[in-house]
Amino acid sequence: MKRHLPVALTTLRLLLGPLALAGAQLHWPRLMFLPLLVAGTLSDIYDGVLARRYGVATPALRRYDSVTDLLYYLFLLVVLGRLCHAVLVANWRAVALILTLEAAVILVCFFKFGKYPATHSWLAKFYGLYLLFSLGALLAFNAGAWAIVSLAIVATLADGEIILMHLLSPVPPVDVRSIFHRSRKG
Repeated sequence: MKRHLPVALTTLRLLLGPLALAGAQLHWPRLMFLPLLVAGTLSDIYDGVLARRYGVATPALRRYDSVTDLLYYLFLLVVLGRLCHAVLVANWRAVALILTLEAAVILVCFFKFGKYPATHSWLAKFYGLYLLFSLGALLAFNAGAWAIVSLAIVATLADGEIILMHLLSPVPPVDVRSIFHRSRKG
């Protein structure tokens, strides 16, 4: 049973995206999004921790985690579009930069290795925590431009490192701590 927890946690996150969208459609109070965001982040943290602990951390599970992250955050982008439309439009350049960087990470990895990225670097993990902070600020507390602009800065650092890792690595980097640890893991 324990061996199935990582997949269950990843699948939970996959379901939280549509739940958030339903909440936006049903006009949930904004604070209702905060526990959903926290649950999504905690599931993202603990699915990997438990997968390693129970010996089920495979490249396929890591990629499932990464694809789930992408889908979860795309749902949240739609929710942001519904609840924070004016802030998104006013900061469209920062939003476009974030989306372009995310697409670039996927494209670089796919064209070089034919696979979806699963780097899980420290900067990528920080980016995930910063997503919680900035999305929480936007969805739960109706924050302004600072949340999107600062997120674009963090995205540039994290995604830039991931792109560089993929360009410099002879094999797909999976679970590489940073660009400085790349040679140890490919």
